[in-house]
Amino acid sequence: MNQSGYNFITKGENYYEFLSVSEQKIIRKAIAYTSIIGQDNWFNLSLVDILPDGTMDDKSVSDNGDMEQVFATIIGTLDDFFEKNTHSKVFFKGSTESRTRLYRVIINKLKDSSDNNFQVWGVLNDSAELFKSNQPYEAFVIRLKSN
Repeated sequence: MNQSGYNFITKGENYYEFLSVSEQKIIRKAIAYTSIIGQDNWFNLSLVDILPDGTMDDKSVSDNGDMEQVFATIIGTLDDFFEKNTHSKVFFKGSTESRTRLYRVIINKLKDSSDNNFQVWGVLNDSAELFKSNQPYEAFVIRLKSN
């Protein structure tokens, strides 16, 4: 993926914030990697909008016209996360089916990138396989290739 991401700040362990900026609006966003209870070195990735009252919303539709830049930012946080958690695996899925399909499109672009350091699995019916283009998945798992 050749798109550059937004600058992000780390707030606490495995928590990142950044601003999604367009001519119409600025949206505060957060990416959190939370430990999955009972699974050593497994984390869940969450992308949320931070609303003006400070609450977090994973279902809001931003329509800020910067989807690729947001996903490039997620990749930047993955790089930072895996620098500190080299043997971990990250699980993620969209909060809706359409968002999960959108993630699949972005992963296709990432997969074809020459600087890709990640290995990605698609999850379907509680079974995981190495990610295949155009295969419908319910969720995804990502880790560093070298592990």
